[in-house]
Amino acid sequence: QGLCPRPRDRGCSLGARAARAPRAARAMLPQVGGGAPRNAENEARIESCFRRLLASIESEREKIRQTWVSIDSGMKTTGAELEKLRQDTEEWCFSERHKVETEWKRLDRLREKMTVLYPNEKGQELEINCSGRIFSLPKSSLCYIEGSYLNHMFSDAFRHNIPRDSKGRFFLDFNPGCFALIVEYLHKAQNYADASGPTEPPVVPPELQQSMDILAEALNLTIFLRPNCVQKVHSTSLEVKHNSIESTHHGWQIIAAQDPLPLSGAAYFEVKVASNPDSSRGGLAVGLCGHKPTEKEIFTIGISDAIWYVSNNGLVSGRIDDKNVVAMENLQKRVQFKSGAVVGVKHDISNRSIQFFVNRVSIGVCTLNPEVLENFRVLYPIFALYVHGQKLAVDFAAICPSAAKGAAITGERRPAD
Repeated sequence: QGLCPRPRDRGCSLGARAARAPRAARAMLPQVGGGAPRNAENEARIESCFRRLLASIESEREKIRQTWVSIDSGMKTTGAELEKLRQDTEEWCFSERHKVETEWKRLDRLREKMTVLYPNEKGQELEINCSGRIFSLPKSSLCYIEGSYLNHMFSDAFRHNIPRDSKGRFFLDFNPGCFALIVEYLHKAQNYADASGPTEPPVVPPELQQSMDILAEALNLTIFLRPNCVQKVHSTSLEVKHNSIESTHHGWQIIAAQDPLPLSGAAYFEVKVASNPDSSRGGLAVGLCGHKPTEKEIFTIGISDAIWYVSNNGLVSGRIDDKNVVAMENLQKRVQFKSGAVVGVKHDISNRSIQFFVNRVSIGVCTLNPEVLENFRVLYPIFALYVHGQKLAVDFAAICPSAAKGAAITGERRPAD
């Protein structure tokens, strides 16, 4: 009995051993590399490492992005600096080029002035055949019209290009009447070179005015290209200061420009109505005339060879030998020249038309009668004031509003381009 346990004890022993067996088996699993706890731990470690890797990658990506932003910002800054440097360089080059060109032009002008002033040529006479009419003048006299292209023509560099006649005289295909006026002025200017004031140019006959304008512009004869102005000497009661005209009494008072419009091409001038106390009465007119009004003509707008636009009325034109000086007209009626208005007049030599503008907007055009064109070899701007206190300001250098780009039309005589 002592050696054999009792059945009850054996049952207890077997139950205990059976209970201990699973615990031993569970204790052995980690030792042979298996089991759920081990897998969970490995997965946790892998996940931790993966997260650290993602964080590292994201950190490197952020560094790359910041580096790219820095590079891009640097490129923009550098590009802006390079663009500014380029602009500064171009401006400097342009400025220096302009200085060089200006200096060359100055030297050219100086050379032009010196072309006929050599001491050994002061006694040299030029024999010129101008379209069959013979002229003789000192070569040194050519310098008395400053900037004239005659200096170039008869300088040593260019005189060999001028044709000669059978007797070896220089031949010029100019209007001889116009060239005679130029020679007359050169002789007078040289003979009175020591006079206190400038020598006045000779009066150009009406039949030569167009040819003279063309020749003066072509040769840059500045003395014949003087700026126009309102008539300085007159017999009216109008008060004239520079190009300003003021009426001092009631009644028509007519005054003209000092010189006619240039006839080498289209011409234009403007009149600003500085004051018109009673624009409704129509006592104000601007236009063109084939001569300067004189004597009784300065007290009426009924001049035979005049074309007017009268404020608050319309076109008023004269008659020559029972023929109206205007062949056709298409102008607005009763346009008022109120204070502040700008009235423009354009003459086109190509079709002998006269166009009127108010505030730089055309109000219509008229054409001269071909049967009376002989009476319009010259065209003087004319101005008529009727009401006391009216005041006009004339601008002969104004540019026509209908002029094409690059071909500005004014009332001034200018050298040809």
